[in-house]
Amino acid sequence: MTNSTKLRGRIVEKGYTLGKFAEVIHLSRVSLRKKMNGESEFKASELENICAILDIPSSQIDSYFFTNNVPKMGR
Repeated sequence: MTNSTKLRGRIVEKGYTLGKFAEVIHLSRVSLRKKMNGESEFKASELENICAILDIPSSQIDSYFFTNNVPKMGR
């Protein structure tokens, strides 16, 4: 499961809005939101692209995309 809080933080830290980041990775804002919220899954190629753009080291990929310890967010 994607740790959307951590991923959103990294996106903002790198100076992107969610809308602009979605454009950069060639997804619609809706698709990005769904993937970040676990309603659909990221493709391997999308993960590679996201990690490259956000400078996420391979040693930290699991903490962003493959974790069971995800903070609950209000909707």
